[in-house]
Amino acid sequence: MPTAGPEVELNARDWCASNHHEQRIYVAVQELTDPTPAEVRAALNGLGYPDERIHDLKQSGATTQFFLDLRENGGRLCLEGSVGGEEPVVDKCVAPATGPFTAGRTQH
Repeated sequence: MPTAGPEVELNARDWCASNHHEQRIYVAVQELTDPTPAEVRAALNGLGYPDERIHDLKQSGATTQFFLDLRENGGRLCLEGSVGGEEPVVDKCVAPATGPFTAGRTQH
C-alpha cells in the first residue's frame, strides 16, 4: 500500500472528483492540434476553469505542461497535465489545503 501521494493524501470526495476532472480535461486537450500554452489555457477556460486556477502553464519543445488547482472546502486536489506527446497525460496531485497553491508531485 502507498504511504505517500494522492492515494493517501486526498479525501474520498477529492479522489472521486479527480476522475471526472481528469476525463473531461483529457478529452478537451487531446483534440488540440497545436497545444501551445494559449491553446491549452483556452481549452481549460472553455471547460469552466478560470485563469486563477491554472498554474505553471509552460511549453517545453512540443509539450505544454500545467497544473490545475481544484481545492475546495479544505480539499487538496490538483491535477498535473502534459499535452503534446503521443497522448495527453492528466493525473492527480496534492496541494496544501490552505494558502498559496503549490503542487506536490504524484508518487506511483
